[in-house]
Amino acid sequence: MRFEDLAARLVTVEAKLATLTGTSVNTANATSIEELDARLSVVEVQVDQLIAVQTQEHVDAIVSAPAGNAPVEVEEVVALSASAYVPEAADIVADVVTAQFEAESIEHTEVANIVSAAVMAVVTADPEVVTDSVAITEAIMAAVAEMPAPTPELAQQVADAVEEVIVAATGVETVSPEVTQQIVEAVSSPADPALDAIEARLNIAEAKVDSLLGK
Repeated sequence: MRFEDLAARLVTVEAKLATLTGTSVNTANATSIEELDARLSVVEVQVDQLIAVQTQEHVDAIVSAPAGNAPVEVEEVVALSASAYVPEAADIVADVVTAQFEAESIEHTEVANIVSAAVMAVVTADPEVVTDSVAITEAIMAAVAEMPAPTPELAQQVADAVEEVIVAATGVETVSPEVTQQIVEAVSSPADPALDAIEARLNIAEAKVDSLLGK
């Protein structure tokens, strides 16, 4: 009886996911534990992907919106974060997202993208990383270093913005000179040029496809 109940519940979840993704769904119940496990694994991957996309969209909207006027609430981002069910870590995520919610909108896209990456590093980090000031600083640095370097005239603006994210994540009033230097290096170091070229081409292709779809 328990197996049948779980199999039926899984089909219901699969149907909901199909509605969200616009895909077809297998309406037949699983007939073995192995099939149940395999289909549930697919569901878990899809759910994680949907959450990641939605979280990124929320963070981008908050970073780009005028102060206090984002179309999503801080609580929505915290609820989607990896720290959602760990109060201490969730509070830190809320502090980081709130700081961006209350900040003025960022004019330059390349600056906004790097700030979003820094915020996402906090939102997606495991709770034990979020609550460790050294570990979360390293996670932010790593995320920033993977982004294409901004133009020289925007480098200081980016560094200052990333520093503010670290301050919000760690609770310190100001970061140490050593961390400031690390931020500058992370911001200014070029990302993989081959991947930069691929990303630029993908951005264009993506925009064209969206245009064809009427988005």
